Amino acid sequence: RLARQRASGGGGEDLSGEGAALNGLLQALSAAGLDETAPFSELGPLHGPISTGGVQSPEQERADAVRRSLVGLCARYLCRATQRQRALDPVAGFHMRNGAALIAIHWAANPSSYGLEESASIMVNYHYDMPEVEARHSAYVAKGVTELAASPEVWRLAHASGSLT
Repeated sequence: RLARQRASGGGGEDLSGEGAALNGLLQALSAAGLDETAPFSELGPLHGPISTGGVQSPEQERADAVRRSLVGLCARYLCRATQRQRALDPVAGFHMRNGAALIAIHWAANPSSYGLEESASIMVNYHYDMPEVEARHSAYVAKGVTELAASPEVWRLAHASGSLT
């Protein structure tokens, strides 16, 4: 509802083109047969634990340490890096402003040369649970990242990787 109201210009704030994009998204979802209450997820740039099934070689141990470090830094960046209480990452900011929750961070999800250069092959899931979108949007707009909706696992990773200062 809120998304439709904003897309039609009735949300009371100028979204500088986001309204048109959101309206296009809503029309596409409607055309695909999804109603406003159906939850959906978005996989965005930036896999779970790598299982080796036993003893690791020194190379595997180093690779696992790099994975843990980069995934933790990614969580910290997405959950805590801010400018004026808003997510520093523009993609995260877009999804949070639109009421999504950050639910997972995936290692080696985009191993293409572009994916490696753009995000060290890391991608994240943003989940839109339609009954919660309006409340999440309002909380993020009012309080910024202090009210960022993220899964307990993502917050655990963000806190485990230390502070940004």
